[in-house]
Amino acid sequence: MAADIVGSPVVLGYTVIHLFTIGLTVGVGVYTARNHWNKPLGRAFTALLGTAAIWTVGAVVRLFTSTLDLFIAVTTLKYVGISGAPVAFLLFTLLYDGRSQWIRRPVVVAISALPALTVPIVATTQLHGLFYGSYATTTIDTISVLSIETVGVWYWLFTVYTWALVAVGSGLLIYTGIRRSRLYRLQLLILLPAIGISWTANILYVIWGWPHPALDPTPIGFAVTSLLLGVALFSTQFVEVSPVARSLIFDVIEDAVIVVDQAGRVIDVNSAARPLLSDSQPVGAELTAVLVADLARQIETDSDIVELTDEPTPRYYRYRELSTSDIAVRVLVFTEITALKESQRAAEQAYDQLRQIIDLVPDPLYVKNTDDEVLLSNEANAELHGLTPAEIEGKREREIESDVEHIENFDKYRQREIEVIETGDPMTFDEELTSPDGKTKVFKTTRIPIETAERNKDAVLGYARDVTDLKEYEQELEETKRTLEQSNKKLDRFAGVVSHDLQNPLHVISGYVSILDRDGDNREQIEAIERSAARMEDIITDLLELSRVGRDIEDPETVSLVTVVRDSWDNVETDDADFDIAVPDNAIIKADRSRLMNVFENLFRNASEHNTPPLSIHVGVLNSVPTDGNSESLTGFFVEDDGDGISEEKQDAIFDHGYTTHTDGTGFGLSIVTEVVEAHGWSLSYCDGEDGGARFEITDVEFSD
Repeated sequence: MAADIVGSPVVLGYTVIHLFTIGLTVGVGVYTARNHWNKPLGRAFTALLGTAAIWTVGAVVRLFTSTLDLFIAVTTLKYVGISGAPVAFLLFTLLYDGRSQWIRRPVVVAISALPALTVPIVATTQLHGLFYGSYATTTIDTISVLSIETVGVWYWLFTVYTWALVAVGSGLLIYTGIRRSRLYRLQLLILLPAIGISWTANILYVIWGWPHPALDPTPIGFAVTSLLLGVALFSTQFVEVSPVARSLIFDVIEDAVIVVDQAGRVIDVNSAARPLLSDSQPVGAELTAVLVADLARQIETDSDIVELTDEPTPRYYRYRELSTSDIAVRVLVFTEITALKESQRAAEQAYDQLRQIIDLVPDPLYVKNTDDEVLLSNEANAELHGLTPAEIEGKREREIESDVEHIENFDKYRQREIEVIETGDPMTFDEELTSPDGKTKVFKTTRIPIETAERNKDAVLGYARDVTDLKEYEQELEETKRTLEQSNKKLDRFAGVVSHDLQNPLHVISGYVSILDRDGDNREQIEAIERSAARMEDIITDLLELSRVGRDIEDPETVSLVTVVRDSWDNVETDDADFDIAVPDNAIIKADRSRLMNVFENLFRNASEHNTPPLSIHVGVLNSVPTDGNSESLTGFFVEDDGDGISEEKQDAIFDHGYTTHTDGTGFGLSIVTEVVEAHGWSLSYCDGEDGGARFEITDVEFSD
């Protein structure tokens, strides 16, 4: 066989070229795998070279098969490469164009299904003839070789399908090269002939059997294509970046980027750089000739901030230049900071406004960080130190107060600030401070934990209110309170003494009157004396009660309203008036039980004394009006009678001290009721009853759940 190969220049040349192609393809594949396997594009390209190598090995080995079975076996190996190459090529182009989101397991399985099924069909084609129909022995020079004479329907289905995969991949490559920057047009110039060689070689062989039915030139063309693709991707300055990656980094980046060669000519720009250029087609022009306004001069001054002032609103950029020894270009990067400048200007304006506002606050206000540094101070706080805000801001308290060691409670105040920051809880203390004029003042200082805008540092906001006058007033008030308490005690003792001293003579008068003869002519005089004595005793009792009921309720107890009402009714003589109570057993309130009974006793007595029988007295509770789906709740109670009521012109005076419409009344009953109700924090009002009588309502009462 070796002698036959040497004797046939065609077979010898075909074999040598295939062996060289195998070595070249395997070598490029190994290089790619070793240097770019960590990238999906590198792995896809390695797979493409691997399938091309298998295709080439099968093509050259099949030339020397002597039996049909061996011919089919080698052809099956060849179709492992033929089936895998178009799939690997399409996956490669998808990655190259940045469409990696399409490369999912279902997609890969779908496009690989028909090629994968083709391999077993080729292996079993002698059984069904779907791929190859008949075979023939032909000669190349003087060498006899097996070749395909007719093909089956699956052959054409497979061919059309794989051509479609290659067509889609080729279209993606061309589209990617056209729509990218001029720097990637060089890659396109390499890709176009690479694709054309493979297409041309395969079409000539499949359609016309060129150059010979037994000599498939496609592996050679595909090897050249793979080699050129490798040069385009992995042998240029953009070895690490595909066009789509460049687009994502270069075109989509918000910074303005201008690439300049060593001669100062623009070789690439991104869309963000357009506002900096006066020419819409700057590539190839001198950089200084296409930059707008005096931007070139600003760059030459080594300023890191450049400004465009020829627009209605000035624009600001932070400028920096990047360069590397690996690439002979300069990359000018302009980061627009107009929004940052405007934000800084707005922050400065806000600070000035804040300064004006806090300086209007008459009380000291400050902000300190954990290092005891004063971050902010108003004028009132600075005046405590005899300084201005500018003189204390940025300094620590120990730097502000030179004689800090002699300041009483200084460390305690500092410890409070630290405690506020650590616990996160506000604190308020009364603190004494000595002002520069030597006066001691009392401040109610509130410290609140905050976070500063600068890197979210912990700080404390202090607000000190001068309460010196308030403290003095509180001391005076406390003295007044003590004086009043002493006066009340004296008044209680005086009221008790007066009550005792007045009631004793009344009891003596009543005693002597009781032994007088009532059958004589002086009967009317005796009864008049008894009525006067009884009235005098009622007045004394009411005055004594009135002197006590108006005091605050200091220790209220939980009482049952219905029980208090019944006990109060039992204590009052009501001349056989009817009594009706509609108070639920669970109506529980907080009150002074004894004084609450005074309320009901006086209201019951008032109804009985100011009306003639028959009389009905009704006690009930007041309910709130349901809103928003909430159930009604108890808000108070009332006492109502069905007597004559109170005329409208008299209603405004009924709660006045000493006012009465009854000849024997003292006029203190409703005054006592008013004092007790208000002492509980409730409200008392009058309205006409449902039957025309008098109705007194006590509201704002809190009932226990």
